[in-house]
Amino acid sequence: MSFFSTRPINMLDETRTINGIAIYALADLLKESAATQEFKDAVTTFFNDKKQNDFIKHSSGIPAVKIIRVIMKLLQEYPETKIESIRVDAQSGCSNFDGMLAVEPENLTIHFSWDCTWRAKQSNVVNQWGMVDQAKAAWDFGYQCFSTFEPVASEKI
Repeated sequence: MSFFSTRPINMLDETRTINGIAIYALADLLKESAATQEFKDAVTTFFNDKKQNDFIKHSSGIPAVKIIRVIMKLLQEYPETKIESIRVDAQSGCSNFDGMLAVEPENLTIHFSWDCTWRAKQSNVVNQWGMVDQAKAAWDFGYQCFSTFEPVASEKI
């Protein structure tokens, strides 16, 4: 194992690199993004209160941390994109989170699959008994557990 934290990562203000994979702080991603100020403010509000707002909508039953991970990946992958609002339609499991992300006003639709077991295997994250440690991978890599984050044909979801 290389670097792995002993405490939860503060996604807002801790940028780090693990095994050559950059994991940027949410504050840094927001600062570099071409998203509207209203969207940036909505992300910070969502991060703090974990409730949907006019700019961030999602399917029911999805943990807020998974929505934040999608937003962080979006901000990293599309820093020049004007983002006014998003909608996440997805299914959340223990080690996975799969679905579609709609970004407005760009009419951008992204298919994604967040899978901490995949990241654990890719990065050789194992527990003391040598077994794949998906929880540790989710904890340390956060939004960098996406095995898929790809645009699809222009269609609204």
